[in-house]
Amino acid sequence: MLNSGIKLGKGREIIKPSDFKRGVVEAKSESCSKYLITFTGIAMNHAKRLLENVEIKAKCTHVYQAFVGEYQGEKIYVLNPYFGAPASVFALELAIASGGKKFLVVGEAGAIKTGVNIGDVILPTWALREEGTSYHYMPPDYIPKPSEMLFNALKKEVKCQTEKEHINVFEGGIWTTDASFRETEDKVREYSKRGILGVEMESSALMSVAKFRGVDLAIALAVSDTLYNGWNPEFEGERLRRTEGILVKAALDVLVSI
Repeated sequence: MLNSGIKLGKGREIIKPSDFKRGVVEAKSESCSKYLITFTGIAMNHAKRLLENVEIKAKCTHVYQAFVGEYQGEKIYVLNPYFGAPASVFALELAIASGGKKFLVVGEAGAIKTGVNIGDVILPTWALREEGTSYHYMPPDYIPKPSEMLFNALKKEVKCQTEKEHINVFEGGIWTTDASFRETEDKVREYSKRGILGVEMESSALMSVAKFRGVDLAIALAVSDTLYNGWNPEFEGERLRRTEGILVKAALDVLVSI
């Protein structure tokens, strides 16, 4: 009988992120406390243009791209993990093991609430967990939330930089799922009623792991598509590119200010 009623998973972990880092990741990799995590080439390219003295890191199993550079004289590590909760958590765990303390995430989301449009910004204040990774870190009734300190700083900077561009900024719930092709009409209707603004694949897991490991993390999402009236994508549009560029700059400005 597989489920005997015994709650497992409270024992000591056999492989720690620091163990894996020593065994696989380049040993001479320097320590850095501040990280920008992005999930698109658009955001990565914006970060490369804004940073100075950029050093590209070798590709490895847990990220698609990685580089370190200087912004206003301070070292920032930029990671571009693969999509989804397991891959992004793997990258976050190794970054924490490398000395990471402050993490800002710039990603994309599909809007599920009417009135949230392509090119708008979603700042998640909590997350609905429909991914599997976070349940290995936090109990089932846990509601993931961002670091209050980082969220407030990010919100202030994002609103400051988007106001002159007339970009709408929304705060509320985010729905994180492992199954991109199972975002059903009934879920979109129901979750939007609960105050959830959009859907993506990483936020609830990243916030849960940050809480578990005792580091600060907050997220800003650019709306790349809408799902409340059928599916309307605009993944390469100018509105999305402009918003992601603004979010990357806002995130970097916050990282050097804290």
